[in-house]
Amino acid sequence: MKILIISLIFPLLLTTVAEAANSDSVKRLLETRECENCDLVNANLKGFYLRGANLRGANLKGANLNGADLGGAFLVKANLTDADLRNANLENANLQDAKLEGVRWNNTIVSDRTVISSKWRLVMQVVNQGVRQDLQEADLKGANFNGVDLRNVNLAGANLEKATLEDALLSGANFNQTNLQKTSFFISDLRNASFSEANLKEGSLIAADLHGANLTQTNLSRANLSNAYLGGANLQDSNLNSANLARAYLTNANLSRAKLQRTNLFTADLRGANLDSVDLSSANLRGADVSDTVVKNGNLRALKLEGANLQQMKLSGADLSGLNLKNVDFNGSDLRNTNLSGANLSGANLKGVNLSGANLVQANLSGAELSQANLSKANLTRANLSSANLQQTILSGIKLDYANFCNATMPNGSKGKC
Repeated sequence: MKILIISLIFPLLLTTVAEAANSDSVKRLLETRECENCDLVNANLKGFYLRGANLRGANLKGANLNGADLGGAFLVKANLTDADLRNANLENANLQDAKLEGVRWNNTIVSDRTVISSKWRLVMQVVNQGVRQDLQEADLKGANFNGVDLRNVNLAGANLEKATLEDALLSGANFNQTNLQKTSFFISDLRNASFSEANLKEGSLIAADLHGANLTQTNLSRANLSNAYLGGANLQDSNLNSANLARAYLTNANLSRAKLQRTNLFTADLRGANLDSVDLSSANLRGADVSDTVVKNGNLRALKLEGANLQQMKLSGADLSGLNLKNVDFNGSDLRNTNLSGANLSGANLKGVNLSGANLVQANLSGAELSQANLSKANLTRANLSSANLQQTILSGIKLDYANFCNATMPNGSKGKC
């Protein structure tokens, strides 16, 4: 019975010490400090005395070495990716060819005799002492700058691919032409930062504050900007194809000529944004507030707009053909010369809307509110206007071939014939 109890408890004790790491490797390391090529993934070695330990080629990915004494340790070709080396002692340690991407360096102790690449010495310096040299075009790939104060830093042209700058202070920073692929800026302060021509493909900017940021000609394809704050940001000519902007704040942002194909803008706030000549084909704008925006000559094919607020929008010349715009509120919008052929506008609120010169061929306007709207010179060929309200609507110069006005309320108050 005692043997059974011990056999059950012992593995639990080892798990407490080493968590997911190989228990035999941990035991060997603690007893002999010889653990070449050991499996120590996610090992909890916080505060351990490992001075002079041989960890050549060891896999310490995600290991907790916070406060550990690794003075003189042999870590050549060790994998320390995402390891916690805060407060650790690395004096005289050898980290030649070690993998150090994502390592946390806060208060790490090194000496002149610590063997480590100049790249990671620079990262440690920035984390612990701030920026003391020009970081333009610096190689900082995979560096961990979480929580670091880098306000107004110049990182133009630098390589920060797969780096983490989460919860960092980066207002006014210069990231122009910087490689930021798969880089994370989660909840960071990026107000007035500049990313002109930077590559942020597949980057993470979740809940980041980008008020007033310069993102012109920036590659943000497949980036995650959900819940990000982009009020007043300049995204002109940027690539946001397949990006996630769900619940993002884009009030008064400049998105002119931006590419937003297949972009997720679910419930995003785009009030007052400039969408001139934007490509929103197949984008998701369900529940978004797009009121008082400008969308001149934009491509809106296959756009999803159910439940969107489109009041006061400037959509002159836009292509809305074939879209499902059922029950959408266009109150006060400018739809002059807009292509709405084949669109579903049943139940839509188009009261007082300017639709002069619009293409409404085969559009479904059944039950639509069109009172006081301007439809002069519009093409309503084969359009369905059954039960629509056309009181005081301007219909001069329109094309009506085969249009259906069954039970529609005409401008003079009479009912259309069925």
